[in-house]
Amino acid sequence: MGSSMNTLISEKVTLVPGDITCENLGVKDCNLAEEMRREVDIVVNLAATTKFDERYDVSFNLNTMGAKNVLDFSKVCAKLKMLLHLSTAYVSGERGGLILEKPCCMGEALNGTPGLDLDMEKKIMEERFIELQTKEATEQEITLAMKDLGIQRAKKYGWPNTYVFTKAMGEMLLGQTKGNIPLVILRPTIISSTYKEPFPGWVEGIR
Repeated sequence: MGSSMNTLISEKVTLVPGDITCENLGVKDCNLAEEMRREVDIVVNLAATTKFDERYDVSFNLNTMGAKNVLDFSKVCAKLKMLLHLSTAYVSGERGGLILEKPCCMGEALNGTPGLDLDMEKKIMEERFIELQTKEATEQEITLAMKDLGIQRAKKYGWPNTYVFTKAMGEMLLGQTKGNIPLVILRPTIISSTYKEPFPGWVEGIR
């Protein structure tokens, strides 16, 4: 492909800045949003924060509610053939032995603990944040406290960290609200560098 690669990509790819934590994916240009709804036929969602100890509010908004926002956008795409959502194999936790590809069902904890409720998780998260602000905690103190909260909530229901917990809750939301949308969920173990092309070990970003 060589020098013609950039030309090929520019003919086929249109970059649209957005934000999956926002309604309508953060696309503010009404005409562009309408064109997307009219023309997009396959939606691939691989946006996420992959930090194991991310702040609970950040991880929840991206990995859980972000997945729902992408689904909502997909539902209004006139030509939609499929929504492909990239999750992680580790929504199954750290169990040994044979682990079947079982959907994450709404409210089902890995360890069987009852009471997993996404609205309640959001409420707990928001109340903790307000409490910290009321105490005039520094930004660093808020960040540490929200990280601790995420790990605590994840472990309560059997997941090892905030990342996989919020990804599992994202799957739950998709499964419950997808309606008749053709949905495929992929659970790779890890996304890493290339085997050969464009050269061995290449990855877009710093590792």
